[in-house]
Amino acid sequence: MKTVEHVGAHKLEQVFLTVEDHIAVMTLHNPPVNAASGTVQEEILLLCDYIDREDDIWVCILHSDIKTFCVGVDIKRFKKSIDDRDVTNVQEKYYDGALALYELRVPLICAVHGHCLGGGLCYPAGADITIAVKDTVFGAPEAKLSVVGGSGHLGRILPPMIQRDMCYCGTFLTAEELQRYGGVTQVVDTLEELMPAAMAKARELVKRGPLVLRYLKACLNAQEDFQMKRKNDLEVTYTRYMARHQDFAEGVTAFLEKREPNYRGE
Repeated sequence: MKTVEHVGAHKLEQVFLTVEDHIAVMTLHNPPVNAASGTVQEEILLLCDYIDREDDIWVCILHSDIKTFCVGVDIKRFKKSIDDRDVTNVQEKYYDGALALYELRVPLICAVHGHCLGGGLCYPAGADITIAVKDTVFGAPEAKLSVVGGSGHLGRILPPMIQRDMCYCGTFLTAEELQRYGGVTQVVDTLEELMPAAMAKARELVKRGPLVLRYLKACLNAQEDFQMKRKNDLEVTYTRYMARHQDFAEGVTAFLEKREPNYRGE
């Protein structure tokens, strides 16, 4: 097994990579809940670039080795970006990582457990295959914080009205519920079964050989016409609009202070 500790001059701190038998395993590790910090975002970008340059990697698995998969952008960091009037820059960097995973030249398998929320939902929404533990909770709670987000990515894994309900209300779905809409490929009963199931699927794909996987991935992405970049840009634009209002800062502040927000429509 090959363990990647550095990408160029950067020493990996919160996202790690191992490679064995043509399968790369990318591990999210930012305790306690895998918030997508600036370091996580940067290292996902670096590792996606690394994988795309390594001909020995034919399939990639993305998973977490702590209690939950990913809860999205670090809210404390997001609040600081509001105070610094730098909101869209933070959002753009996050979407760069989500887009890099979607455009990875090899098939991406997401192995998900615990909570997969907010921006963290963009990762399996951009994957080729998602395997999840049955009680995994998926959700897009951004509207509860008065934040515009998640809408473009959710369109890939949910039908329109379910997507809108999740966005407007912050509705949560379990893996079993999401599977009914086609947003999860496979559901396993326990966490202990998750990575073995993901590895079994990766080994099945490896049997096809690297070239057909790369060309088929490129072909499928082109046919899908998901327009991830355009949709990301739209979300950044409407976040910029929302950031002009007091309700925007109030939503995030109330979340951090663990209280109900006092929206004024201002």
